[in-house]
Amino acid sequence: MSSTSAFFFFFASTFLYANAFNITRILNLNNEFSTFNNLLSQTGLASTIDSRQTITVLALSNDAMSLFSDQSTEDNKKSLSLHIVLDYYDIKKLKSLNKKSVILTTLFQSSGQAKGQQGFINATVMNNGDVMFGSAVRGSLLDSKLIDSVATHPYNISVLHISSYIPIMNPEGPSDHGSSSTPLPPQPPNDDDYTFDEPPSPPSSTTKPFVAAATAATAKPPSAAKANTTTSGVSAINAPDLAFAFAFVISSFWFFMTV
Repeated sequence: MSSTSAFFFFFASTFLYANAFNITRILNLNNEFSTFNNLLSQTGLASTIDSRQTITVLALSNDAMSLFSDQSTEDNKKSLSLHIVLDYYDIKKLKSLNKKSVILTTLFQSSGQAKGQQGFINATVMNNGDVMFGSAVRGSLLDSKLIDSVATHPYNISVLHISSYIPIMNPEGPSDHGSSSTPLPPQPPNDDDYTFDEPPSPPSSTTKPFVAAATAATAKPPSAAKANTTTSGVSAINAPDLAFAFAFVISSFWFFMTV
């Protein structure tokens, strides 16, 4: 085996080891989560969690699992998938929000079955320092409290103990929680790190061509030759120039390969 192959094998093995975890074994260390653990296996979510490189599981203790005994396996899968966040969040990271709210994307959102903001949950640091969770659907309450950390493996998996389940809310409004005194914005977030109290970013120079294009649309149309020279403020590349650039790159690559 060459030194290059040996290095690659060592790197790949180290990477796989660093990213390997088993949610069933993690939860087996604490009988308090036995019901939650069993349902993850029954619904197939355990293997889904293990296949992810970065994940946060909001675990429920046995005394908070009564709802799930009356639901079908499919409904349990939907409910539990809302408690699986597609990013790494430990207590330190959540506490560092500094009394801000953050929208978290869950496995339920990635399933394609969520409507509106159903697949997102809101995590907020309260004035007293508590971290509260709730549905990101407008009008939902934040009534699930972060209790403690069950296990962490930065930055692959974090298992957090929360006080109560987070319901899948009706996207048209609250289904069983009533109204919230601090309603959420109606628009879905773009990513996991969206915070409600961040000021909007100032317009960048890259947005100006689009404004100009919108203004030009209401004016007299330019000539066809002029319209083909620019697209959203970026010069168009002619076919001969593109072919020359491609040939130059290929020839340079071949030269360095033969040296």
